[in-house]
Amino acid sequence: MTEQFGLFDARGLQPADAAAPPLCVRESRRARRLTLRVLPPHTLELVVPHGARAADVAAFVHRHRRWIERARREIASHYSLAQDRLPTRIALRAIDQSWLVRYESEPQAPPRVRVLGDELEVRTRDASNRGADAALRAWLCDQASYHLTPWVLREADLVGRRPSRVQVRLQRTRWGSCSSSGTLSLNAALMFLAPAVVRYLLIHELCHLISLNHSQRFWDAVERFEPNYEALDRQLTEAWADIPVWAHPDARRR
Repeated sequence: MTEQFGLFDARGLQPADAAAPPLCVRESRRARRLTLRVLPPHTLELVVPHGARAADVAAFVHRHRRWIERARREIASHYSLAQDRLPTRIALRAIDQSWLVRYESEPQAPPRVRVLGDELEVRTRDASNRGADAALRAWLCDQASYHLTPWVLREADLVGRRPSRVQVRLQRTRWGSCSSSGTLSLNAALMFLAPAVVRYLLIHELCHLISLNHSQRFWDAVERFEPNYEALDRQLTEAWADIPVWAHPDARRR
């Protein structure tokens, strides 16, 4: 895809400022139209339907140039290169716990994380700490599954609807979802958010077991179990900036 649309560099697809996030182009066979979106933590993506003409894509980018520059400024205001570094401390607000992080190398062992009181020991095969971010993401998912699964089941007793299954994993663009079969999927990154915001997300997804859409019936149910849902929903929308780069799936340190 990069080769096919490489001519866009000359038309201003990429930013003049090397520090600004580039516009990543992804071809999709499922897409029916050109789409621009911001993917946390710092990716600006242009989705192009399979077979789209380069001239049409270039014209689309030109029409949305102001939106692209505004999105780049927004990303820059929330993101710094310092966030790319591996953490020296991790705080999970959802459970009010924090740990200092210490890195050790062990050539013959796979990357792993051990909890030693109020400290996390991250072991990697060499001093470059390669694989440490993946090990930390696996640890985060374990923590999230351990805490969020019983939490959502407690809230389910309040709502009066029980999910058929709960799965917890890191997700790129969603905090949670509910399938037609009753499966709730929760983003492990919820662990970085305030308890009230996490609870709202759990209530939100459980209410989809009452109405699998965002109809008035759905929002009436949400309000019944969380009257402050509008303010909490705004906080949830803005919370992507609170997630460290290492915790995003597929995040690559630059």
